[in-house]
Amino acid sequence: MPSVKSIIENAKNTKADALDLASQSLKSVPNELYDITSLTTLTLANNRISELSEDLSRLKALETLSVFGNKLAALPKSIQNISSLKYLTASNNFLYDLPAGFGSCASLVVLDLSCNQLKELTPNFGFLTTLKCLHLSDNHLETLPAEIGKLKELNTLVLCNNDITHLPKEIGLLTSLRALLLQGNKLKTLPKELTQTPIASGTFKFYKNPLMAPIDAAFDQGGLKQLFDLMRSPEYDEIVKASETTGKKK
Repeated sequence: MPSVKSIIENAKNTKADALDLASQSLKSVPNELYDITSLTTLTLANNRISELSEDLSRLKALETLSVFGNKLAALPKSIQNISSLKYLTASNNFLYDLPAGFGSCASLVVLDLSCNQLKELTPNFGFLTTLKCLHLSDNHLETLPAEIGKLKELNTLVLCNNDITHLPKEIGLLTSLRALLLQGNKLKTLPKELTQTPIASGTFKFYKNPLMAPIDAAFDQGGLKQLFDLMRSPEYDEIVKASETTGKKK
């Protein structure tokens, strides 16, 4: 089996566009790797890497980066300078936050940050306007920034198993949304603005939430159609108010 050093040397000499160093028991990324500026795909998954160098931005042609299953507590700030980056998978790490300027990743289409330690998303997330799929399950999020509504291309939003107590009304601005997964959160109500999205004809899952009884009843009796009819009605405003009152009493 070739050594990591020889794999990197060969990739550099052949001007390779893809490099797979998954499951190599790496604790760090060899500096020589950042010399392979021809790379468009880099896989470093399932190692023990705790840090990525700011030199990552030297990979100017990089389109796909997979670093899932490592020990990363942060992403390098310079990642925002890789304007070609389209697919970033950093799930199953220990990320507590994202670097300042992360919203400047100008071409990002798919972002997977599931199974980390994220507690919030900063407003600059709203600058990721090319994003189509966002996976944030199994973190510690309590809500989303209002700027999420700027992601007009977003069609898939996965938020399962967080601590989300409410969603911003701006979620109704996601006019491309076809899949929304909210299972395992702390939602008592859903924003009525959701009815303005095309989610009714897509995939919408929200079980394992402490939803107010009328919301559960409407869905059980008539599915999404009856639920959305309820959410569009004046009665729904009273349900939302009741949920807020219940929360204050606690």
